[in-house]
Amino acid sequence: MNNQPFIRGEPPKSIYPLQTCLPAYRPQVISTWLKQLSSSKGIILCPFGSSPQVVLEAARSGFQILTPVHNPILRFLIESLAKPPSREDLSSALAILASSYKGKERLQPLILSLYETDCPQCGGKTSATSFTWSRITQEPVHKTCRCNRCGENTKGEVSSDDIQKALNFQESSPTHARALTRVVAPDDPTRFQVENALGSYPPRSVYALFTVLNKLTGSNLPEKEINLLETLLLHAFYRCSQPLEPQTKDDELDEFYVEENAWFALEEALDVWCGEEDPLPVTTWPELPPQRGGICLFPGRIRELIPQLKDIHLQSVVMVFPKPTPSFWALSALWTGWLWGQEAAAPLRSILSIKNFDWPWMTKAIEITLSEIHDILPPGIPCFGLLPEIETKSLLAAISAASKAGFKLENIALDPDLLIGETEWISQKGIFDLIISADYREIIRSAGFDMLQEAGEPKHTLSIYSAGISRLVSEGFPGEEKDSDQYFPQLLKDFEDNIAYRQGFLHYPQSENWWHQELKHTSTPQSDQVEQKIVELLVKTNNPVPEQEIFQHIYHEFPSLLTPREGLIQACLESYAQITPDLNFNWRLKPNEDPIRRVQDIEEIEGLLSGIGDELGYTISKKNAPGRVVHLQWIKNGSPNCSFFISASGLLSRLLEEINNSAERRWIILPGSRAGLIHYKLKHNPPLAEIIDQGWGLVKFRHIRRLAEVRGSDILDRLDLDPFQSDSPQLPLI
Repeated sequence: MNNQPFIRGEPPKSIYPLQTCLPAYRPQVISTWLKQLSSSKGIILCPFGSSPQVVLEAARSGFQILTPVHNPILRFLIESLAKPPSREDLSSALAILASSYKGKERLQPLILSLYETDCPQCGGKTSATSFTWSRITQEPVHKTCRCNRCGENTKGEVSSDDIQKALNFQESSPTHARALTRVVAPDDPTRFQVENALGSYPPRSVYALFTVLNKLTGSNLPEKEINLLETLLLHAFYRCSQPLEPQTKDDELDEFYVEENAWFALEEALDVWCGEEDPLPVTTWPELPPQRGGICLFPGRIRELIPQLKDIHLQSVVMVFPKPTPSFWALSALWTGWLWGQEAAAPLRSILSIKNFDWPWMTKAIEITLSEIHDILPPGIPCFGLLPEIETKSLLAAISAASKAGFKLENIALDPDLLIGETEWISQKGIFDLIISADYREIIRSAGFDMLQEAGEPKHTLSIYSAGISRLVSEGFPGEEKDSDQYFPQLLKDFEDNIAYRQGFLHYPQSENWWHQELKHTSTPQSDQVEQKIVELLVKTNNPVPEQEIFQHIYHEFPSLLTPREGLIQACLESYAQITPDLNFNWRLKPNEDPIRRVQDIEEIEGLLSGIGDELGYTISKKNAPGRVVHLQWIKNGSPNCSFFISASGLLSRLLEEINNSAERRWIILPGSRAGLIHYKLKHNPPLAEIIDQGWGLVKFRHIRRLAEVRGSDILDRLDLDPFQSDSPQLPLI
């Protein structure tokens, strides 16, 4: 495998449309990878079409993107965000909606009146922004208001009038019936699934949304105005829906859910959907976008597109590996039918009828899709696969499915803190020239052991599983003969059975890390190496360094499976550096972390401890120590009584090798600014924490300075009075 660095990207700068329904997105990941390609000429195929944000970023990077999008909601999202509406246009559309009438009432005050309540602060009438409902009692229990009268944002318990007003809306109403009929006919076999999806809306929300929707379906507005109104409505559909099921089988559905004010949801769309980006060309297959960059949408499934691609030059394939999300597909069917009618929703109804929308099914779907793509690719085409919100099941499903489809895994890097995995593949013809091993369990165990041995410290479950599945597919797994319905459940079980205590692996649930009982403590664990590299960079530059540059430097030093966690890098930076006052997230070494200054600090602490020991009648001996550490021993009657290791860094592991040769009482003296970093290391490395607990004390420089001022014969007993868990100032207990 190639050792390619992890691409961190950036956190999203703002909320994007349908955010919680879509794969998690980090800007600048896909564009950074695409820029590594030898040329921007040729088509980039995005076969799954599940992440509009990735498609848009790739196109804005100057590439021609071809993506099949079977879901009309996702197609609408891509088309809308490729040419984002201006705030002025969307505000104008909302104003037209607000001033329209239902009967003799204007629409805006009518919708707001549905949520009218008494302000908990001033008692005046106002329209609640939301009501919190109990799933047990099926009644609202709390309300949130933004009062027009007193201007306060308040929360309070609902009144009996609030409850009765909410319960006046029933699921058996004509509005509910119309909400179903817009999607499916009464005799459609998927009507039951559509009814379940409709259950994600409180009855009052359905009435409010369809009161607004009626203004759209019965209008003769220009196409541009209709698109703007559809944008407003889609956002309201999204915001007013509730979770149909827990995120995972291990989770439980919350006891409470929130009913949003439909009109305020429409207004919120202005802050989410508007943008200032230049419009992107968007075409419909077979018309391709211009070479300067754009998007070509194929309104259908990938298998319908594949036969038409044989004469198309595909430069690369970018995959956002999908997850089984039946709730989103059910809501997509609802929203499609509501906006565009039964015929538009028809392609989605087949997905609603899938009985086992689970990981084995998803693994098979990924494999079939990529197999069809692989058949038309020439050898050596580079491909990139993103695993957003990565978990063990999505990791195993994506890697095994793509490998079975014929792609060769070149690299995998992930960060459990960011919950994102990045994989690189190449297309290749023919069957792997490999002898397929039958002992998959031994491969999983040895890969996990080898990773821990190389890292020299515990690693996260996702990292251990990545090492295992990478080695498995390099040796021919899963092979051609097995179907995902057979191999995926067994694959998951094999990992759970072999990365386990009975195989020598030790699990630490608090950090979700693993270690192996046969491995010994090492003096150079990866976290210490990361700390050293960061300090070297900060000292060498002597100028503010952009945060992204620091992260990428570390990722290049520790690529692929050894990618360090963001939390570790952040802890190192906060320990040694400070953010500059500008808004560019630049870091520079703290003034008191200057190497010359720290040498002076060490010499000062050495002098203080020598003086204190001398006053107490000890003989002071200076011993050899690793690096720039000073090792002092207090000796009485010819025997060491205690040892002090004075260090400016957080590199604890190299000091612990002295444990067999040092005295009974041992202390490591460190700057207080290392407290957060040491706490991070001990939390994520329980074996290290256990060694520290068995006979080592951690003391701050400042505490030694305080003790030197007061002295006294009980000074050894007072060394633990300023705990090293925090760098916050504490009064010494004298």
